[in-house]
Amino acid sequence: MAAPLRKSTQQFAIHEIPLECDIYDTSDYPADSPVFLFFHSGGLAGGARSVVPPWLVQVCYKRKWPLVSASYRLLPQVDGKCLLDDARAAYQFASIFGAGTPSERPVIAGGASAGFFLATLIAHHLTPKPVALLSITGIPTFRHPFFNSSVLIPPDPIPEADVFRYLTEPVSTGQSPGSSDAVFDLDRLLPDGTKNPDFDAKTKINMSDYPQDPNRGILYDYWLYENQFVHLVGDADPGFDWTRDEAEKLKLSEWPITIFIQGDGDEDVREDVCRDVARQLGIKAIYCQARGQGHLFERTKYLEDVITVDPQGGDAMDAVRKAVAELDNAWETELAMSRS
Repeated sequence: MAAPLRKSTQQFAIHEIPLECDIYDTSDYPADSPVFLFFHSGGLAGGARSVVPPWLVQVCYKRKWPLVSASYRLLPQVDGKCLLDDARAAYQFASIFGAGTPSERPVIAGGASAGFFLATLIAHHLTPKPVALLSITGIPTFRHPFFNSSVLIPPDPIPEADVFRYLTEPVSTGQSPGSSDAVFDLDRLLPDGTKNPDFDAKTKINMSDYPQDPNRGILYDYWLYENQFVHLVGDADPGFDWTRDEAEKLKLSEWPITIFIQGDGDEDVREDVCRDVARQLGIKAIYCQARGQGHLFERTKYLEDVITVDPQGGDAMDAVRKAVAELDNAWETELAMSRS
């Protein structure tokens, strides 16, 4: 019988404030299996590391991959280079977590929504590269036209007066999951790693544990309309136009396989953001489209769940399962190369 899944919390850095991560593993994971490093959603302005999709926990548990969900400092109190520093520290922590040998462990880096941006920073700036990147309706770059075209998501522009308190508050990490349904709890899974049908988030999750104002997330909509993201993080975001440069062929050849899960009805991160980057990455990218789905459509789902797509039929969770299969392929390829 498999050892039970457990959760622990560790501090992995102090960058003005302590940075912590939640680790989901068991006592019998191999010391050389890859670590999945996850960065939470929230527009770089909110969210919480406790928001981990149940299906992702299932994937890592079944494969005996430690799952590390890391905090990072929020905008606008920091810039892109600070986010890179936080991502670097989390990546270094993941690479030596529980390692039984002097060599570093392989790491798969991924994130949901804006959290994926930190995963791409790792691939852009750090070595060794991750085994693979997994985008969950993610943002690979803020240099895409979507973030520089005064896109308006709410009915009306958000006045600065409505966000001023967030612009002037002290530096912080994400502590606002938004709802109890989004928080991962060990009791969401049965001992065999399948969905616990009796789990009730409203009675199990205490939202008073998350004191941060959940409305802080409106900063994303504010900055999107004001075209501020490149100003905020552009110092670390090179975008992907370099893929067209003959002089960058080596960088492209070393870029990790990048798997995109993306809904074609996403209004918060329009589909062409990831699709365009996937085209630029060419054979390094695998695109898994979920028809008729919006942003973070899978956030509370399990591998065995079904999201019926109307009127065509089909299951939108097939995009997630396809991405997982491609992730397995990337890891098997990495293993084969390391043994050759």
